[in-house]
Amino acid sequence: MEPRPPDAVPGAFLPPTTRDGWRALMLHEVEPLDLADYPPTTALPAEDDPRLRYHATMRTVPTPAMKRAAAVARRLLLASGPRSEGPLHLAIDGPGETGMTTVLRQIGRSYEAILSRQLAPSLRRVPVIHINTPLAPGSKLDMSIPFAEFLGHRHTKEPETNPRSTDMTGPVCHVMKTLGTRLVLVDGIDRLDNTEVKTAFDYFGYLSDECNVSFVYCGPGSRDIANEARRGKRPGPSDGGSGGIPTLAVLPLPYSPDDYEVFHEVVKAFDQNLRLHQHAPGDLLSLATPLHKRTGGYMKPLSHLVCMAAQEAIETGAEAITEDLLDSQLVGRFADDPIAWS
Repeated sequence: MEPRPPDAVPGAFLPPTTRDGWRALMLHEVEPLDLADYPPTTALPAEDDPRLRYHATMRTVPTPAMKRAAAVARRLLLASGPRSEGPLHLAIDGPGETGMTTVLRQIGRSYEAILSRQLAPSLRRVPVIHINTPLAPGSKLDMSIPFAEFLGHRHTKEPETNPRSTDMTGPVCHVMKTLGTRLVLVDGIDRLDNTEVKTAFDYFGYLSDECNVSFVYCGPGSRDIANEARRGKRPGPSDGGSGGIPTLAVLPLPYSPDDYEVFHEVVKAFDQNLRLHQHAPGDLLSLATPLHKRTGGYMKPLSHLVCMAAQEAIETGAEAITEDLLDSQLVGRFADDPIAWS
């Protein structure tokens, strides 16, 4: 059964957990603008102003985990041959908002890029499948649905009158075997309920054995969840023993007088990517202390804070990021901050 093309709806969001969305992510590259093409002006920027759009996302910066993503992808690929022990699996673990999903997808992108260099080009090949953990994977039927969604399979009998889903394991396995699937990215593994862990991992294990694919599980606590799932119980504290799933830790970036190099490197990358008329190289680095205080070194709020401050700097004509501008943003970690109503 071949995947069906998605319905073409203008403006529809194609998540990377669909085949077309994943392809779009593979092709998406953010290139810094040439500031000379956008001379200073007193006019308010339009809603589709290229600099506003650029600063809405900017380029992904090289955190320690992101730097390891390509090497991890290469190791997974080399270890995924026809070994009697089966393919290698991986966990991406750490606190929320540290950028684990970005690292997960970068591993998938690197993995697919390596295969594209090694094999003849083919639009039919599906080397990587990316899914989110379903909220209620209470049966084999439920677990097959996110795979079918990625591949574009119709998994309901009559969508208009009878939306009951059907088990898609057979068609999914067929596509994975015939179209060269080698890696499955599973995000949000921490969403599994106590009673769902064994069912989900039994299903993942079946697909891994049947189709010879590696799985990468992502989410807070993913290491212990994966290690304990084989015993059919929710994990307790790790015993630190050998033989556990290999784990890539994605942690908040530290910042102290004795440990600041990594955070400075990340802030420098943001600094170099800014395209503001009144911004001088190093200006953002001078704000490293308030940036870390506001974000705790967590990549998600740090990225949003810099991007939103840059957009406001363009909208107001300030064309530079200052500490006062950072303080005026709504993003950041405010667990201990009082709420000031104006």
